[in-house]
Amino acid sequence: MTTKKPIKKDETKKEETKKVVKKIELMPLNIKTITINIIGKTPLLMDKMPQETLNNILAKQTGLSNTNKKKVRDTSNETSNAIHKTSTGKVGYPASAFKKAMIDATSRVGDKFFSKGLVMGAIRIINSVEGLVLLKYSKQSVLEHNVGSNVKFTPMFQDWSCELKIQFDANNITAEDILTLVNYAGFYVGIGSWRPKCRDGGSGEFGQFEIKMN
Repeated sequence: MTTKKPIKKDETKKEETKKVVKKIELMPLNIKTITINIIGKTPLLMDKMPQETLNNILAKQTGLSNTNKKKVRDTSNETSNAIHKTSTGKVGYPASAFKKAMIDATSRVGDKFFSKGLVMGAIRIINSVEGLVLLKYSKQSVLEHNVGSNVKFTPMFQDWSCELKIQFDANNITAEDILTLVNYAGFYVGIGSWRPKCRDGGSGEFGQFEIKMN
């Protein structure tokens, strides 16, 4: 006659644990790339903060500045320094500005699940040079205007265009979604100074863009 071996409590818990454990299956990344041709609908105004200005701010903060020393204003140099350029002198605009415009435009598309967090994580602009998307334009001029009691000279680019090469996770966003979002970004947000949605809450008509249709 055989006798059954008693089952220990620890062994029973292990068996129960095995029964309730579920296999988690994660979908692998589905990285794709789309190239979009952008054309400016309105002139683009650039207002890059010059390195000299940044140095002066730092000097004031560290107590090293000479507030009594005044320099003769060089408006030509001011205008040139306000333009975003690569180390080789090519004109461009920060890729981060285009992505930020897309992120800000998510609130306009009419879909609550199409969130800022989704766009922030699911897309990358991968064709920038030193952080800049290179621009083409037909003409560069200077817009003279007043900011308070000061006269400002802002570089302005007419008939501008560029190319955005966007890498994205196709599991969470489609190429069609991106195309639609870029057009929303160009209409509602824009890039540069005096764009439809500015940092200070003001608005203008500059820096608008749209997808160039073949």
